[in-house]
Amino acid sequence: METGKHGLKRELKLWDLVPMQIVVIVWLGWTGFAAKQGPTQLVLWLLAITLFYLPLAAVVMKLSRKLPVEGGVYQWVKVGVSPFAGYMAGWNFTVYALFTFAVAGSFFADGLAHALGPEAAWMSNSRAFTLGLTAVACLVAFVLNVRGLHTAKWWSSGGALLTVVTFLALAALLIRAWWIGLPSARASFSLALPAVSFVTLNVFTKMAISALSGFDGAAIFSEECRRPENDVARSVLIAAPLIAVVYILGTNSVLAYISPANVDLSAAVPQVMAAGLGSAGVRGAISLFVSCAFNLAYFASMLVYVGMIARLPMVAGWDGLLPGWWSELHVKFRTPWKAIAAVTAAMLALGALSLWGAGNQEAVQVGVGAGFGSMCIMYMLLFGVILLDVRTQAIGAGVGLRLAALAAFLVSCCALIFEVVPLGEVTNRAVFAAKVGGMICATNALGAYLYWRGKRRALQSAADAIRS
Repeated sequence: METGKHGLKRELKLWDLVPMQIVVIVWLGWTGFAAKQGPTQLVLWLLAITLFYLPLAAVVMKLSRKLPVEGGVYQWVKVGVSPFAGYMAGWNFTVYALFTFAVAGSFFADGLAHALGPEAAWMSNSRAFTLGLTAVACLVAFVLNVRGLHTAKWWSSGGALLTVVTFLALAALLIRAWWIGLPSARASFSLALPAVSFVTLNVFTKMAISALSGFDGAAIFSEECRRPENDVARSVLIAAPLIAVVYILGTNSVLAYISPANVDLSAAVPQVMAAGLGSAGVRGAISLFVSCAFNLAYFASMLVYVGMIARLPMVAGWDGLLPGWWSELHVKFRTPWKAIAAVTAAMLALGALSLWGAGNQEAVQVGVGAGFGSMCIMYMLLFGVILLDVRTQAIGAGVGLRLAALAAFLVSCCALIFEVVPLGEVTNRAVFAAKVGGMICATNALGAYLYWRGKRRALQSAADAIRS
């Protein structure tokens, strides 16, 4: 469909996009994951920022200015590589988001259990309660996204604010640790070099892809922005330094109070708040507030992602690769409401499957591993746009940007390989690898089949139009 003829509303300004970048990229739970690395975490953060985070920011800034069109990475890869590659980039981004947020109910249940104390421990173990939380989250995400970005952006801004509030609380605890002279506070800023090993490389790739990815997301809404040719790139430029500081200082705060061996990966923020403030009186109330803010920020991220991945099949529908109903807009709100409904229904179904049967925690790990594997494939295709520009000259990328894209492409390749290697405990590591690898292959085979079927449908429709 021709740019500007879609009927979408242009509702996003620069200062709507900046908090969206924060809420999409920052999940402070990754500070606990990084803290597990102890004194080498700072060097790993700096390496991940240099080799992946900054190259991604530069690539997104370049492409968002060159191709400010709805669909973001789908459109960029379609133009820079091929229509099939563009479809698969959009497909893998969708698979990543669906798999990641399908376990939202488990995350909310664990967060509530930590925040409310021992008497609420049953919440983490109740499948009915967890599924109920997932259903409520999906329903709210559907309603708010259907009503339009003018509603959803307030949740995005609120989630970013809650993220910043949580970070400020962690930073205050870090300052307190320095003030009272905790040895662990100074040790947390160590520049000790990590050991050269496959384990270190595994951790590094997960920090880069899992914690520092997402700048490309806001560009999906390009034709719903007031000035997409400038504002998407500017939002990246403004948010990038803040996000890097949040992750580094947040991790240092965790290490100031919790030893690496004792970090709770599922609730690092509530854990450090309880360690720094205690659980009684005013301090306990502050700790509870920050824990709840942490959970609400996660929901805000889920809300934005639902809106993003609903736009991808909408754009594929414009290209004739999906049935037309995916692109139908709500009469009043001008949003792809059927696509939003399909996305939230799929997320709820996957959430129910993740809670079914024995070995639930391993099933969740498999789903999340496959989701991040899909993200790695999407980023390999995205950075391929810049690398292939040597041949096509469609983007006009310079040598510096190509070298940055090459570094990030290699990080994405390594991350894809390591997604089949679990960091946590699983029953059988070989079986786990086979499950994750098999799911990545199966979802991509399904995506390729849907593209082939959609292409046949589009060609048949064109032939019918010529005959008539």
